[in-house]
Amino acid sequence: MTSDNQRTWIRDLKPGTEIEESFVVRSKDVRQRRGGGPFLAGTLGDRTGEVAALVWENVEQLGKILEVGSVVTVKGQVQRYNNRLQVVIRRAAAVSAERIDETLYVRSSSVDVDLLWQRLKAIIEGVENEHLKQLLFRVISDPEVADKLRISPAARGMHHAFRSGLLEHTVSMASMGLDLARHYSLNADLVVAGCVLHDLGKVWELDISSSIEYTDEGRLLGHLTMEVLFVDRLISEMIAFPDEIRRQLLHILLAHHGRYEYGSPRRPKTPEALVVHIVDLLDSQMAGMMEAINADGDPEAAWSPYSKILDRFIYRRRI
Repeated sequence: MTSDNQRTWIRDLKPGTEIEESFVVRSKDVRQRRGGGPFLAGTLGDRTGEVAALVWENVEQLGKILEVGSVVTVKGQVQRYNNRLQVVIRRAAAVSAERIDETLYVRSSSVDVDLLWQRLKAIIEGVENEHLKQLLFRVISDPEVADKLRISPAARGMHHAFRSGLLEHTVSMASMGLDLARHYSLNADLVVAGCVLHDLGKVWELDISSSIEYTDEGRLLGHLTMEVLFVDRLISEMIAFPDEIRRQLLHILLAHHGRYEYGSPRRPKTPEALVVHIVDLLDSQMAGMMEAINADGDPEAAWSPYSKILDRFIYRRRI
């Protein structure tokens, strides 16, 4: 297994070079050539980015090795096509589990996780409503939840799709939500609780190792359902938790996607729910924009690579 300094990172690939390196398989699709016969199109990744991959020969044999989520050593050539790099794979071999260093393939938050955790606890400590404060501390004091929350991504491939991305997103949202709640004279405790809990279900929806993948529960139930069930169960175990706070908090969780077409079972019907939705949208889209601006590529280029989350190119020159 190569060390960090010896690796050929995706960000450093150059067209016309031969490579032999390990990557995680992010996607694969067997297609038909125009002239007949199959070929494999996929995506390889490491913690620095992704690159398109193609297999023209031995498609069936290599396709069995290039399983999505697996780490493989590939040998091939880097080429440029339509101004984008791609790796034409000639050989591939699976990397044994004991030789996999997961940190090579999924990047981590640039903010220290212990600092993020301390910020989260400080935000919860500032909650004045004792029912909500107790609920939030019960959530983050659960050993399983705490362990998962410290490392979970916020998404598989959109915003904050990296180790500890969910924690970074949650702390950022709670900080902004608190400021907006005070600005509009809203119930700041309810907004903070909504921000802290809005994506909690992702600790069960997503699994992170050498790649980020959906769990069976994640595919069948989804993070929103799982977090509502979990939070409602905790509330039912607490003494004299007010019904009105329960209703409004669960509404925030159910409405935080904002619109039916975004998979939201409810649209925001309280000011606090609207703030949580808007802050979620702002933080996710700003993260996507900054990632596009800072993406690897020509440092002199005025425009970023295409941003999937924003569905556009981003002008990267800063004043």
